Amino acid sequence: MKPTVSLLALLLLGSALGSASAQAMSFDDFRRMNDDDDATYVTNLVEGAAKMLRANGQPDQARQVIALFKDSGKQGGVNQLAMNSKEMYLLNTRNATNPNSRAHIFEVEDAMARTLKQNGFIVPVSYLLTLNLDFHPSGPPRQQTPNPSSDLHP
Repeated sequence: MKPTVSLLALLLLGSALGSASAQAMSFDDFRRMNDDDDATYVTNLVEGAAKMLRANGQPDQARQVIALFKDSGKQGGVNQLAMNSKEMYLLNTRNATNPNSRAHIFEVEDAMARTLKQNGFIVPVSYLLTLNLDFHPSGPPRQQTPNPSSDLHP
């Protein structure tokens, strides 16, 4: 095989793999999911983050991530994620009103990365985006409320 042919094959393969980009979960879509589905989505993120930390030789941090999200108190991961989600949702809303804004649109994975980072765990958003590629809500959507920022909860 000629070198140019194999290089072309690699480029084609790379472009095909690169075209399947990860899809983030918007806060609006997350808010519409029922409690079971949003819990499953967050669980996938938490377990995936722990798996990545274990694979990178940080088993203690992996256990701490799981423990953080098992803590149902005010300092627990679920509550922190809810607060970060609400804050980022409000930033998105504010940025959307500015016609010149080129600010990043924050999504659930961004809120998870921020929550983890605030607790000393570095898990890239790009990795978190790969964890729920095959996720599809299984139940009926949640009933809509008039004020979307009031019920953001992971």
